[in-house]
Parts: sequence; C-alpha cells; structure tokens
Amino acid sequence: MKKILLLLGGSVLLHTAVLAQTQPHYNRCGMQAYHNEMMAQDPSYAAKLAAQRNSLQAAADYYMQLERSGETERTTAVSAVPIIFHILVDSAQFNLLGGTAGIIQRCDSQIAVLNRDYNRQNPDSTKIPSSWKSLYGNVGIHFGLARIDPSGNCSPGYEVKIISGSTTTDGGFSSINQVKSASTGLAAWDVSKYYNVWCTNFLGGLNGLLGITQPKSDGATSTKMGVVILFNTLGCTAQDGVVPPGTGGTAGWPFPYNLGRTLTHETGHFFEIWHPWGDDGGACPWTPSTGGDDGLSDTPPEADNVYGNPTYTVPGGTITDACMDSSTVNMQPIGIACLSYMDYTDDDAMYMFTTMQAAAMASMVLVPATGVTGATQIGTVGENYNLTQNPSLLVACTSTSTGVAPSPTELNSSLSVYPNPTNGAVNVSINSQAEILNNITVFNLLGQQVAAVKGVPGLDYYTLSLSGVSKGIYFVKFDFASGSVTRKIVLQ
Repeated sequence: MKKILLLLGGSVLLHTAVLAQTQPHYNRCGMQAYHNEMMAQDPSYAAKLAAQRNSLQAAADYYMQLERSGETERTTAVSAVPIIFHILVDSAQFNLLGGTAGIIQRCDSQIAVLNRDYNRQNPDSTKIPSSWKSLYGNVGIHFGLARIDPSGNCSPGYEVKIISGSTTTDGGFSSINQVKSASTGLAAWDVSKYYNVWCTNFLGGLNGLLGITQPKSDGATSTKMGVVILFNTLGCTAQDGVVPPGTGGTAGWPFPYNLGRTLTHETGHFFEIWHPWGDDGGACPWTPSTGGDDGLSDTPPEADNVYGNPTYTVPGGTITDACMDSSTVNMQPIGIACLSYMDYTDDDAMYMFTTMQAAAMASMVLVPATGVTGATQIGTVGENYNLTQNPSLLVACTSTSTGVAPSPTELNSSLSVYPNPTNGAVNVSINSQAEILNNITVFNLLGQQVAAVKGVPGLDYYTLSLSGVSKGIYFVKFDFASGSVTRKIVLQ
C-alpha cells in the first residue's frame, strides 16, 4: 500500500519552493557543524566524541581478527538491512522527483547504489589509483526496501507526505527533528528493526545542506536515530548507465550530487565512521590541542575536506594538502583519502571505502560484544546487529503470503538481466513481487558452472562478474523458493 499523505499549514523543515537553481554552494554533510553546535551546548560532548572516535580502530582490528580466523561468517549479518524512506516534500518538489513513478525509480536505484558501494561492486572503482587499490574495502552490509511496516501491513519501502504552507525559519540543527515528528513530519519506524532515512528540503541556515546523521552513539532516541538527506539527492540518475532505466524522475538531481552518494556518505556516519580529516577545523593530527583524525590507520592525515573533482598529482595516488609533512616525514605518500565516500568530493569523484573504514562499519553488525580490548562502549561493536536480523521485513507481500506459489511466468517477469549482450558483468534486478531468491548460477553450454552468487534475503539487485570467462553463450539460472527460471546471455 503506497502511503501518500497531505498536510496543510504544517511547520516542517521544508521549503515550499523547489531548491533554487542559483544555489551557489552545497554543504556535503552537516556532521561537523552539528558536533560543534552540540559541544557549545554541552561541554562533556567533546569527550564523548573523542571516546567514540578512539574506539573505531579497536573495533576495526577486532573485525579483522575475526575475519582472519574465519569467525565473521558466524557473527555478522544474515540478511539485508531494511530501509524505509520517509519523503516529505511539497507538490512542486513531488513533481520534481517524477511523481510516484520517479520516487519508485529513485528508491530502487538508491538501494542498488548502496549495495554496490558497500560490497565492492561499484563500476567506477576502475578509477581508483594504483597505490590505493590494495586499500579498497568491502563492508559486506546489504540493504533492501522495507516491505512490511511496523503494523504488519504491506509497504513499498517508502512513504510520502505532501506539505504546503511551511513557515519554519529556524536554521538550527534542532529543527531537523521536526521532520521526525508525526505531527509535523513522518515518525520513525522501530529503529531497532528499520534504517530510517528522511528525504526533505533544508531551509534557513541549513539551506544547501545535503545530509545529516544521528547514529546510535550520538545518544539519538528511538524517535530520532537515522539520516536526513536533501530530497532530490535520493537515488541515481537513470542516464548514467549504472542503474536500470526508471519510469520517471530522470531530472531534478542537484548536479554533481546525482549518483546516490549522499546516502552512501551519510550511511557511513550511521555505521559510526568519521570524515577522514577528523572534523578538526583544518588542523593536522599532530597540532597541539586542536589536531584530530578519523581514528583509522589507513586514511592518511588530512587537513580539511575536499570539494569538487580534483586532478590527482601524486603518482599512483591522489593529492596532498597541508598535513603532508610531520617534521621531515612524508605523511601522505599516496595522497589523502579524497576518493573515499567519506570526503566531500562530487559523487563521481568518490569510489571507495578503505579497508579500515569498511572493517569499522562491518563490526557494527557483529554479534554484540561485551567488551573489546582498547575500545570503549561508545559506538560499541555490534550496536546495529539487530538491523540485520529481520529478513521477514524484506519479503514483499505477494500471492505467496497466502500460500499460493507464483507461476513460472510470474517469476520470469520479475527479473531484469542486463546488459545482454555483455562484455564482462551482468546486472540482475529482481522485481519486488519476486519469491525469495536462493541462488544465481551461470553455466556454459556444457553445463559447467562458471559463476555463482548466493541470494541475500531482501536484496533485489546483484552483479555477477564474468571477467576471465571465455566469450560465448551462457545460461543464468535463478533458484527461487518456489521454482527456477533460466535466462540466456551472450558474453562478447
């Protein structure tokens, strides 16, 4: 059931006009400013932040230790994280998104972007410089649209509230909570089971902001935890050749933030990692009193954020900045992590999480730890574990819900396999009405298996790599809980 509500005269963190095309500058993320505001209000907040940051390397090391011993498979996520998109826009913004069809395309493409970026499947990883390739990390967290709401009803994975008559002028971060209120916005779904993402327009002093996150370590309450992003950064443009074409919403992205990386960035904060420069106002880590870092060992010291799409100047690396040297030591031999999803570069200039960034985030979905050597319980390992334990929330309401298995025709029509012919990789998109997928297997004409992917509950987008496979005709077999479907593809 699609939830589209109308609210008249509400006071919400929305602007009734479409974001002006003359917007001079976008602020990639509000975390640093938010932290500064909180520290000004609460002197103890700085110590809390420092403790959380200092716990990250221990959490990452703990995950890496488990991975080396083969224990991560036993302790990590068993299903995709259910996402619910709460979309609060006025009628003009609703139309800018492409209406209902555009919103569906944006939600689907955003899930695809997250799953690629968090699982080392993003096609633009080919742009990673040679010296950074060994640091290309795989988080291993999957995402899916929440198909069942907290009351047990069917859901498309999003809900929309159309708002008119907004009069809010408050530009402080406290006003963000208005979008999370049932009376002035859309209330959070159970934060222990759903990853809540609000999509809206920032106003007043926050005009031009792209996103802001309240993770668990921030002390966010059960009604506030989650992410708020600028409404028209949701999803990925259909024209970019990365996601399947949608039925609408192919215009209206705030270029150059049109590839879905705003939510990739904010989701990094949700799983507790920091900006690589440490939000210290431009200081180097070794600067007395003021210097900071992100707490992770494989992001070189960095002075401040990087905007735009920089031209790399370091051979095999990126660029350097004011923190290149500490005494006579080159502290940025391969440049800074401006190519990380956690810097402020354009969407098409960020390609990776580092190994330690990935490990720190992956540790947040481990079986909760009672204690990790060297880590504090702020941002504790396993704090998001519950989000991965609800596969039933990811299963779409279908005829199978009443015990009637879908027909082979229904299963076949639920699949999109592209490009076909292909020259090295095959993308698979599974319609929300599909039965639970167990496996995808690729066979050659002799019946020999050449590639396989295990199904992940709730995941509706997969990429199969056929690199190193000989050119020719192959068959892709999809094993669903209720039957199998086979498609022919051509590798050229």
